[in-house]
Amino acid sequence: MSPGKTTISSIFFLLTAILLVGCDRGPAMGSVSGTVTLDGEPLKFGSVMFQNVAGGQPSRAQIQPDGRFVLSTFSPEDGAVVGSYRVRVMCYSSQDPAVGPTAGDSLGNLLIPERYTSFGASGLSYEIKEGDNSPIDIELTKQPQRR
Repeated sequence: MSPGKTTISSIFFLLTAILLVGCDRGPAMGSVSGTVTLDGEPLKFGSVMFQNVAGGQPSRAQIQPDGRFVLSTFSPEDGAVVGSYRVRVMCYSSQDPAVGPTAGDSLGNLLIPERYTSFGASGLSYEIKEGDNSPIDIELTKQPQRR
């Protein structure tokens, strides 16, 4: 093999190796689905957000009419990055598909206890492991939290 061909072959091999090393699959993920209920009844609409306590991209889901949700982080229904999470739930009258958005910037009436809208106050936390974590059932109550 001539020196020119050897150099080109070496460069091609090196670039291929670099590309293969650079093709990271991304972070370890866990699939997450479940149901959100309020006093035992499925929440018919709204959203859930899981915030990793270590930081990074949050995971979100829209609550379906039967109360079910499937988390998405980077692409639809891909789950959440492995880790510890604090969770909040949002359910405003403007999110009701039967009613539609309200005029102006108003979210409408909050339809769940306010504590569930805050990561710090909700009391909702979950550990997401690689693989299937379902079901994660989020049970909300109108009763005040006991301390």
